[in-house]
Amino acid sequence: MTIESEKFEKFGQEWWNPTGKLFSLHRINPLRFDYFSSRSGDLSNKTVLDIGCGGGLLSEKFAGAGARVTGIDLSPVAIEAAKRHAVESGLSIDYKVSSPERLVKDAPAPFDIIVCAEVLEHVDDLKGFLRDSLSMLKPGGLFFFGTINKTMKARLFAIFVAEDLLNMVPKGTHDYNRFVRPSILKQILEENGVEIEELKGMTYDPLKLEFKVSNDTTVNYLGYARKRG
Repeated sequence: MTIESEKFEKFGQEWWNPTGKLFSLHRINPLRFDYFSSRSGDLSNKTVLDIGCGGGLLSEKFAGAGARVTGIDLSPVAIEAAKRHAVESGLSIDYKVSSPERLVKDAPAPFDIIVCAEVLEHVDDLKGFLRDSLSMLKPGGLFFFGTINKTMKARLFAIFVAEDLLNMVPKGTHDYNRFVRPSILKQILEENGVEIEELKGMTYDPLKLEFKVSNDTTVNYLGYARKRG
């Protein structure tokens, strides 16, 4: 387990408390799933790997839409919470305490879709992480991502405002030095035979107290890429 993953080890059942410490994840979860699923086509029986699945918020959305989902995370506490909630929800999801580096050694069948949402800004070795992750994607398969841009605006809003002022996420969740510029992500994806097809922003409206997909990628952004066939 890494220092970053240890931050999430203490949340336990907080993962499924919509008004708890992770309430902001519950706010963005429907938005990001709607975006991802609208680019996926029919999800029935498609194989999905949710990397850094946490308590399973996105995994359950994909499973509920008919996909066959594998969720991995380095936190045993998060995986236990995910397994428990999946049973309560009547969903069959293959959860594992693992990393892409470990999973790829098991030589799983390639996945139709790989999801990596709110994870890239927490990994130690971004190039190695993405290399291992993308090696498990089918030719023509889709890679969905969501992360934080490395800008001064992101430093202000994702850390100072979101953590220190509004308590939207627990203090210490984010480290500016780990934020990922879209240009860097694009370069690493292309090195692995994967090309970005769309890049959108995910912005917070303080008046409506909600997030929306936008064209402003200066703080949070999400999108999808396709592996060359």
